[in-house]
Amino acid sequence: MFGSSFRVARIFGIDIEIHPSWLIILGLLAWTLSDQAFPDLYEGWTTTQYWVVGTAAALLLFVTVLIHELAHAVVAIRRGLPVPKITLFIFGGVSQLSRQPRSAGEEFAIAVAGPVTSLGVALVTGLAALLAVGRQEQLEGLLGYLATINVLLAVFNILPGFPLDGGRVLRSIAWRRTGSFRRATRIAGGVGEMFGYLLMFGGIAYLLSGFVINGLWFMFIGWFLLGAARGESQSLQLETILGKLRARDLMHEEYVTVPPGTPIQSVVDDYMLDRGERAVIVATDGTVAGILTVTDVGRVPRDQWASTPAQRLMTSRENVLTVGADAPALEVLMLVSQKRLNQVPVLEDGRMVGLISRRELLDRLHLAEELAPDAPGEPETAGS
Repeated sequence: MFGSSFRVARIFGIDIEIHPSWLIILGLLAWTLSDQAFPDLYEGWTTTQYWVVGTAAALLLFVTVLIHELAHAVVAIRRGLPVPKITLFIFGGVSQLSRQPRSAGEEFAIAVAGPVTSLGVALVTGLAALLAVGRQEQLEGLLGYLATINVLLAVFNILPGFPLDGGRVLRSIAWRRTGSFRRATRIAGGVGEMFGYLLMFGGIAYLLSGFVINGLWFMFIGWFLLGAARGESQSLQLETILGKLRARDLMHEEYVTVPPGTPIQSVVDDYMLDRGERAVIVATDGTVAGILTVTDVGRVPRDQWASTPAQRLMTSRENVLTVGADAPALEVLMLVSQKRLNQVPVLEDGRMVGLISRRELLDRLHLAEELAPDAPGEPETAGS
């Protein structure tokens, strides 16, 4: 979802990663706090004090975001859901669960852990800020900011904008009431999309009122949540449908093979046009030499097809992207989508055992979508 990130720490066996966008927002936030926010609230500090407190506040904000995400992770781990990593990015952070919760109660407990923890952090820092009043103004300002921002963090996350915490709470409630994980995901995803649109329209209203920065920021957040809600819903739907399937379940074991010396014209006439094959395997005595696709054929003029052998245009075996027979179906789908492949050979113990085509994969996906169970890998249930 977030592209390439880099690991900075490991806590409780969880990799802590930072996305490059985090560096952008960290610098922008430190500058805003040091140059505008704290100077407006507190007069008489030196420039160094403003920048020290502003930079510390920006860093500590993300520490509290990490604490928020660790709360999700700890609850998930205690309920048997491994959490491989937490990623900090421009809008905060996200905990990556290895699978979806098994029940509505499990999802609710994991989702509310974050906002509750943020409120706890706000309470602690707020009380500490009160103790610093009249004693140390810089410490008072720093702690007061952390208290305020963590209240806002809790409030923002509890809004029903799936996949925010509030959206997951909404899904857990819908799951319990309907007994259907997929239906609950559709409900939460739909509400999340509406919430994204609402923020975008709010941003437009701000722009028309002359508040350009606020308007652009609201529109950006709304656009992000809209895309995240759609992406999360689609991802969860795919996981529900393909979660238990492997490459061997999607492949067909009967595929066309031709000798290396077969003229391209014969391949086109006998297999591609006559039988609708988009690719054929080039093999000698059962040993695969490569794969010849429609794209490969298009590299030479038609008047040379009769004199060009298949082996001259084929993609050799060592350059063909393949998958293992036990590769998860989701990985195969991602490979086909990202690399824009029309077919993927399936190997087992180094031997080709089948072929997966994009067309058949999508047909299988549509059929599985109609017949898939509602719960993610478990019997349909809404229990806690």
